[in-house]
Amino acid sequence: MKKTENLTQEAKQLLRPIKDRPDLEPSQEFVNELNNKLRMDGKRRKTRVKLFPLLAATAIIVILPFLILTSQSEEEETHAYAIEESSRIELVDTIKYGNGEGEIGSYAHGMNPVSSFDMKNGNIYILDEMKSQVVIKSGEATSSFSVQNDQNIIGDLNDILVTKDEEIYVLNSVEKVVHQYQSNGELTKTYDLSQLELFFPDSLVELENNEIIVSQNQEKFVDLKTVIFIEDEVLPFQFKQVNRKESILVLSDESEQTELPLFSDFTLANVALKDVLDEQIIYMQTVAPPVMTPLSETHLFVLNKKGDKLGGVRIPDENFIEKPQEVENYIATDQNEIYLLIPESEHVALYKVTLGKEYESFIEKQMEEVNIGFDTESFGRPFPELEEEIRKLFINGDIQYGNEESLNGVAIDENGTVVIDFKDFLAGSPASAEAQSLSKALHSATFEKFPEIQQIYFQFDGSFSAWAHWLESTEEPWKRQDSN
Repeated sequence: MKKTENLTQEAKQLLRPIKDRPDLEPSQEFVNELNNKLRMDGKRRKTRVKLFPLLAATAIIVILPFLILTSQSEEEETHAYAIEESSRIELVDTIKYGNGEGEIGSYAHGMNPVSSFDMKNGNIYILDEMKSQVVIKSGEATSSFSVQNDQNIIGDLNDILVTKDEEIYVLNSVEKVVHQYQSNGELTKTYDLSQLELFFPDSLVELENNEIIVSQNQEKFVDLKTVIFIEDEVLPFQFKQVNRKESILVLSDESEQTELPLFSDFTLANVALKDVLDEQIIYMQTVAPPVMTPLSETHLFVLNKKGDKLGGVRIPDENFIEKPQEVENYIATDQNEIYLLIPESEHVALYKVTLGKEYESFIEKQMEEVNIGFDTESFGRPFPELEEEIRKLFINGDIQYGNEESLNGVAIDENGTVVIDFKDFLAGSPASAEAQSLSKALHSATFEKFPEIQQIYFQFDGSFSAWAHWLESTEEPWKRQDSN
């Protein structure tokens, strides 16, 4: 290595603390002492100038600005959401209900007056369904403009998108149109999607090239300008449902395609991508347990590009006037910050969201309180004869779901109560004809062949409630018809 390179390396080592902490400054005492030593050294060496101090000083002068600029550049280019030890949600603003300028329409019949919102450069854009308007709040200033709405039906204004150029797009999902407005509220253009068959738009997305697309559950997409479906292979992202507990997030760019499996122990009621950065993926997930009680829980999660979960936050949907079906419409990102808008009973509240390695989840405990189920290992005694008959149903194809490995166990007690526990079929609820065929096969293998059976609880993985929910029946056991 050349001598100058050695000096450069040495200067880098000396200046590393400055790179890491550019705000640090030497004390005045140190500066004075250094000046005195340099002055004394200069007197002793008036006729000789050594190369080393000159090179070192030159290296410092050249490298110091470079290191500081590099540090600042790294900070500017680090587009990442903060992940702390614990998640939190902080109130940052409120908007009043009322009939005045810039106020949100009062709610009625327990419905959320706001259906969606977006943020851009700190400005808040709220889609007010009750008054068919867009409310814009910039600092302390608030303004609004009316949105074209021919049918004026509550539930038709579904989503709002504000582009990088601050153009405003509003989706009317009932009329299947998208209105484009300027920031002053002037209507620029209307896009008609009604000619698209079997397309039910629910959200708007802006791509990096300023292209606007309309999605259905983020599974099917339409180019807004051409009003033509976008082929799967050219989509930047897409969700593909595997079964009711698993979905695949497909991310595509020019060089490769990445598939990330998303799985839950509960039913994935809804998933939605919110942002993709160099090393982070932000997505929302709503899950529902397989019970009759209408329970659900929504989280916002951050993943790395391998699909590992780095953190999350629970969305307090109990604070909404009415729990929304599309919670993602109330979550927006702006300048590497995440915001949540909740129409609450007193006002519309804006929260700042911080993701955490630790976050709340109550869904398991809530399900335990309402779930009905039995453990075949501790219930009564084993019933191998019946177990064999049930396995035959799978082998012979009498049951169209699962396979012969789908049976966890069978037990019977002294009163003739039987528990038959299956592995979850991970299938949608059967249609009427399918349900009748399944019931006939199970009845033939149980009541008709074993007179000691008086009643039966069918289960999925220890949950009778899950079976009843899947079959869309009441939570009542099957009983022998000739029994008293």
